[in-house]
Amino acid sequence: MRRLSLTRLRQKAWREQPERMEGIRKQATEKAKAIKDEKNKNLIALISTWPERLTCDELKEIVARDIDYEGKYSSLTYRFTRKGLLRFMADGLWHNLCHLPAE
Repeated sequence: MRRLSLTRLRQKAWREQPERMEGIRKQATEKAKAIKDEKNKNLIALISTWPERLTCDELKEIVARDIDYEGKYSSLTYRFTRKGLLRFMADGLWHNLCHLPAE
């Protein structure tokens, strides 16, 4: 019941004070972006300390040792490739792209 009343209060506030609510939304979005950017920066700093090339087993060991992550390993490796931090190449090794010079 409390949740429904809070929802109605927010709906009323959006109808009656849209500028104020938009300001609150923008602040929350900026705060969330800053937190996300900080996490990405920390991840890049960590991965840049890893070797330039890793076997699959070595990567699993390093991830288990260095990263406190509750999710699936495949999800984490997908994040590494999506963000351009690591890439699995045809030679069968993971290449650490954090060692490349910035362009």
